[in-house]
Amino acid sequence: MINSQLDIFDLKRLQIPKSKHELVEGGKQQQAAIPSSQLATFTPVDRDPVAAIDLTESKMIPELLPLRHERMLASRFSFFRGTAELMEQDLKKQAQSNIPIVISGDAHVNNFGFYASPERQLLFGLNDFDEARIGNWESDLKRLLVSAELAGEENGFAKADLYDLLQLVTKTYRHAIKRANRMTLSDVFYFSFEINNMIRTIDSLGDGNVQMNYHLQKIMKKSQHSNSEEIIQKMGTADERGNLVFKDNPPRAKHLGPILYQQVVAGYKFYRQNAREDVRVLLANFHISDIIRYSVGVGSFGTRCYLILLTGIDGSHLVLQVKEALPLRYNLLNLQVQQAIQNGIQAGRRIVTAQRVLQSSSDPFLASTRFGGRSYYVRQFRDMKGSIKVNKLDFDSFQLYCQVCALLLAMAHTESPTSPMIRGYLKHQKVLDKGLADWSLRYVDQVTADYTAFKKAVEKG
Repeated sequence: MINSQLDIFDLKRLQIPKSKHELVEGGKQQQAAIPSSQLATFTPVDRDPVAAIDLTESKMIPELLPLRHERMLASRFSFFRGTAELMEQDLKKQAQSNIPIVISGDAHVNNFGFYASPERQLLFGLNDFDEARIGNWESDLKRLLVSAELAGEENGFAKADLYDLLQLVTKTYRHAIKRANRMTLSDVFYFSFEINNMIRTIDSLGDGNVQMNYHLQKIMKKSQHSNSEEIIQKMGTADERGNLVFKDNPPRAKHLGPILYQQVVAGYKFYRQNAREDVRVLLANFHISDIIRYSVGVGSFGTRCYLILLTGIDGSHLVLQVKEALPLRYNLLNLQVQQAIQNGIQAGRRIVTAQRVLQSSSDPFLASTRFGGRSYYVRQFRDMKGSIKVNKLDFDSFQLYCQVCALLLAMAHTESPTSPMIRGYLKHQKVLDKGLADWSLRYVDQVTADYTAFKKAVEKG
């Protein structure tokens, strides 16, 4: 029987009535029961990747699948980004630490980025939570490591350098967990990684990496101008009545039929009931001017995603993204379409809660909704958002970027009250640096085989 979304994300599992010292000791006990050598041992998997992808895509919009496949076939890394269900399924067959914390579930290097705090500071951290759940810390770390190897190979970096980098990423994660365990609960809760702090951290890790700081300064400048008005300038046009609306660009961007339009409107009204009180008051100044279906990303491409254009009483604009919240990918593999819809009705709440836990400061407009029998979450679209293009980095910059991702991942994991168990498990475990690097290289071979199989299937039609 498939667990419900509430079972998957039952926060009571994290409420263990023990002191920090007792939790650390519990982590040591887990280390004795499931040693690092087991976490580092790759257990071969036997499954049909194409069949698994077909099952996932059976819940998506058919007309978007050819473009989705085109994006996935761009490279092994793109394929890896679009098939979180495969790794989630495979991790269940590997040894697990069995230390429950809130995890991202999809912590690859491109799922970190910049976003605005409510105070309009530019922060850096995890930015995708569709696969978030209560799980094992090493699941996130392994996905980060595999993505670093794939992206690094795509950049043409030397295998020996990448092998050292993988070990450094795990070392950085271990040291960050150790550091966070010394912090007070309040310090952990209020921890944020503002962009200037990131620049100083990178300077302290390296020798004043000029290229990395150049990229950060460019992102800072660009992100400060990324808002709803800029989006409308790029994506908007005037209709026959002179009203501002979104441009059509099918199949990626497409206006809705009247029935679906009214469903999204109803979902927006329900969203306003779930939004923060101050946000509800602000939204009372706006009315809906247009709605469009607009697909984004790689893994999410093909799911139901809409943009709502709001116009204020002063003529200003706000663009909200309404994104379908599906059940976790590995559950999708075991569910028929209607079961998936029913099982995912609470998925929006799961994703919103996880984002608020794992990010140091979240979008004030973030809230869940539902309509048409499906679950969604709502957020601002591209508001001061930006990301580092890892394919543009030289090796030193790429290494520093991966270290920062490992640091931020550890800090996000530390938000869970069970996190002292991770500290106990990782104490005196330098051996894990090499062990997880070896595991990741074995899994890269699996991704390569899956990518080849998928490519052949698409070519056959």
